[in-house]
Amino acid sequence: MTTVDFGPVVAEWVYGSLPKIIKRDLNLPLTPSSVVSVTGARRAGKTFLLFHTIAKLLENGVPRENILYLDFEHPRLGSLKVEDLDEMLKVFYEISRPKPDSTIHFFLDEIQNVKEYGKWFRRRLNAKYYISGSTSKISSKGIAEEMRGRSVDYVVYPLSFKEFLRFKGVEIGQVETILYREDKRGVILSLLREYFELGGYPGIVLEQERQEKIRILRSYFDSVIVRDFAVEAGSALAEAVVKYLLSNFSGLFSVNRLNNYLRSIGFRVGKEKVLSLLKRGEESYFLFPVEIYMKSERSRQVNLKKLYIIDTGYPTALGYEFSLARAMENMVAIELKRREREIFYWKEYGKSEGQEVDFVVSKNFSAEELIQVSYSADGIREREMKALKKAEKETGARESTLLTWDTYGKQDRVRLVPIWYWLLT
Repeated sequence: MTTVDFGPVVAEWVYGSLPKIIKRDLNLPLTPSSVVSVTGARRAGKTFLLFHTIAKLLENGVPRENILYLDFEHPRLGSLKVEDLDEMLKVFYEISRPKPDSTIHFFLDEIQNVKEYGKWFRRRLNAKYYISGSTSKISSKGIAEEMRGRSVDYVVYPLSFKEFLRFKGVEIGQVETILYREDKRGVILSLLREYFELGGYPGIVLEQERQEKIRILRSYFDSVIVRDFAVEAGSALAEAVVKYLLSNFSGLFSVNRLNNYLRSIGFRVGKEKVLSLLKRGEESYFLFPVEIYMKSERSRQVNLKKLYIIDTGYPTALGYEFSLARAMENMVAIELKRREREIFYWKEYGKSEGQEVDFVVSKNFSAEELIQVSYSADGIREREMKALKKAEKETGARESTLLTWDTYGKQDRVRLVPIWYWLLT
């Protein structure tokens, strides 16, 4: 890599301007003492979170000359080596000419594309660094060894429902008042259905036409296949695996079932290859397996997992029949992840058709709350209440919540909460 390669890319930033930014609810520190590591799924909004942070720095008086944003997926920056990062600095100082009396801030997007980047950071921690990537490998658990203990993590998910409404230009005011306003609640429920059906990717939410939303979501799907899964297998196998995952979201899942499915459609792959693809899906924040609530590690591993996906717009874009109930459950799982809660599911022991509870919210494996998600046109189902009562006795959870489409109240000590209300509060 030469200075000629970096020159146009750095100049593009130095002489360009920030795009229009709609505020998210996640904020990055402006004066971090460690490297700020931003991870999350592709298209979830990591880059715009970096831009929002840059805008805040500029408002606080940091000179534009002292800020560099660089996207390592830029077409001119292919096949980078760690030694090339010194060339990046050289070009930045030549073109931008940062002010010596102000701190320098580097925003390095998709840094995982630079092999052995950690070696460079070990020698270059005299500035403020924000790094991002579409893989958990740059989180504090998976980050380069040289940077462990020197970074703090922030995970970006697609828009929450509160952010979704903000991107739509909808002012909600006091959430409690919506409970008593039929007209306003009708608007919220209509938008909630759209949120569940087409998902929360910022670029999709801002697009006006439904068909264009579908087209863009399909392009996102293709990007996931090529960049996140096909590196572990051929594109045909990767596509088969991802489509299987999308068709089975919010359901019980096993590696053996997936392996048998792949064999039934002509793919002769071993279990290790399937496990490798699933691991890749987790690392890229595309899928989130949830284990059964059991104290024994071995018991959690041998039982089926429940599978959730990063965005419920994908199944819609690929033509699968839309299930509001499954989309509701999936969005609750993602919201609990966003709130950094420890979650499991509960199932009656020893019964293949036993009662289930969607989520056990716990802390250090100690159950705190049970959450059941229900979309039922004929009211609260008795089986859901029975499952909560049974799970309360077995887990010792102090609180039970039944998330409904639009029912509010209390029944047998169980809180009945509209899912829109829960998402907004």
